[in-house]
Amino acid sequence: MIGKLIKHEMKAGARRMSNIYLAAAIACGAMLFSAFFKSGFMRFITSAAVVIIAAVAVVVTFASVVFGANKTLFGREGYLTQTLPVRTSSLIFAKWFASSVWVFISYLLAAVAFIGVFVYWTTENQEGAQIYDMIYSFLQGFGIGAEAVYQNYLLISAVIGVFNASIFVMYVFFAITLSNINPFHKLGTFGVIIYLALTIFVIQGITYALEGICDITLLIESTGMSMTVSEDAVLLATQAGGMSIGFTGVYFKTIVTVFLYILTVQLTETKINLK
Repeated sequence: MIGKLIKHEMKAGARRMSNIYLAAAIACGAMLFSAFFKSGFMRFITSAAVVIIAAVAVVVTFASVVFGANKTLFGREGYLTQTLPVRTSSLIFAKWFASSVWVFISYLLAAVAFIGVFVYWTTENQEGAQIYDMIYSFLQGFGIGAEAVYQNYLLISAVIGVFNASIFVMYVFFAITLSNINPFHKLGTFGVIIYLALTIFVIQGITYALEGICDITLLIESTGMSMTVSEDAVLLATQAGGMSIGFTGVYFKTIVTVFLYILTVQLTETKINLK
């Protein structure tokens, strides 16, 4: 059943997002087509269009997550949704999973767009290639010279970025749920923003406090990767050209996300105020 719910949510998201992704595809096609012309203005316009549409896609995706979840769970459609012969936990999970996938797709589109525009200009523009070489030399001067090191760093950072995007979606779901129960529903849609901001503020504040007490850090060196809680080890590794990524926040936010998921399910089952 949960597979069918996820499939349904993905299709619903595709219907909401189809126009913006179609626009992105058209803009990419126009940018590639402009490569056959020598007009710098056309190249600039098409490249700018790709970047702008990719950025808009991220915003539209988040808006779709917020308003879509609010409508289908607590709006007019909520009466039908809440009577489906499925567990509330499965319903919330399916919506969270599908929303996280769409957020990931929007991020991926934005990343591909920016990288594509960069490659588009650097391969056709000698000055662009020189800028890339200058940035690379600059990073090497700060000890970030081992290619394997920063490739691993970027890969792990990207995975953590996807993780953060998915837990942000759960924060949104929790804030939406909170804004639809007494007495928190009085602020309406504006309350979602307030509760979301407060949730992020509290969790991030606790995260910083935990990192100050014990910062579990992943060291990425040319010889391999390892975990440590020693500040001296982190300092020595970075001075030797390695890089570090803090994991205390990752562990803590994982626990918090599970708790918020359970709390969201409980509130949906017992405290919702359908409109």
